[in-house]
Amino acid sequence: MKSWQKKLIKIVNPLLKKLEPDHGSAHAKVVFKWCLIFAKDYHKVDIEVLFAAAWLHDLGHLKLKNGMGGHSYFSVNLAGPILKKAGAPEKKFSLIKQIIMTHEEREDLFKKKLPVEVLIFHDADKIDGVGALGLARQFVYSGRVGKKFWDPNIPRDSTLPWGGNISAMHTILDDQLIFKFYTKKAKKWLTGEKNICDHILKGFFKSGILKNN
Repeated sequence: MKSWQKKLIKIVNPLLKKLEPDHGSAHAKVVFKWCLIFAKDYHKVDIEVLFAAAWLHDLGHLKLKNGMGGHSYFSVNLAGPILKKAGAPEKKFSLIKQIIMTHEEREDLFKKKLPVEVLIFHDADKIDGVGALGLARQFVYSGRVGKKFWDPNIPRDSTLPWGGNISAMHTILDDQLIFKFYTKKAKKWLTGEKNICDHILKGFFKSGILKNN
C-alpha cells in the first residue's frame, strides 16, 4: 500500500465511523475486495482509483437528512479535498470522482461507454446490497436513519430512486433486487445472492410480518 493510500484511510476512518455499521469502513473494505475480484477479468484496470473510490464513495451520507436523497454529489465534493490532503496523484482525481458520481446510477451504463473501472466499482458496491448481508445492511441503515421497516399502505414504485426510499422493504423490493450488473463475475454471483434474498423475503411475507407493519 502506498503512503497516500495509508494517509487516505487515516483521514477517512473517523468520518466512516459515523456511518457504521452499514456504510462505514467495513463496507469500504468489502467493496474493494469485490473490485479486486471483478477486475481480474479485465486488462489495464487502475486498482488505485478503485481503492480510493471504495473509501470515499459513501461519505455523502454524512450530508443527508434521514437518509433521504442521493449522496454521490456530496461524496464527490468531499473527495476532492481529501485526495489532495492525502497526496493522491492528481491525474487520478477525475476518474475517482467519475466512479463515485456514477456508483448510484440506475440507467444502463453500457450505453454511456464508461471506463471499465466505473463498471467494476458499480458492481462491487451493489453486490454488497444483495444476499443476506445486503438485507441486513439495509435493515440496519434504515434503523439508523429512522426509516420504517415497511408500510403496506404506500404503493410500491420501482421507477423511483431507491423505491421511493420510503421504507427498508420498499428499497429492497423496488431497488436492490432489480440492480443491473455489468461484470461477468457479478452476474454469476448475483443468481445465488438473489435466491437467498427471495428465500428470506418469502419467509417475511409468509409469517405475516410485512402485512402487520
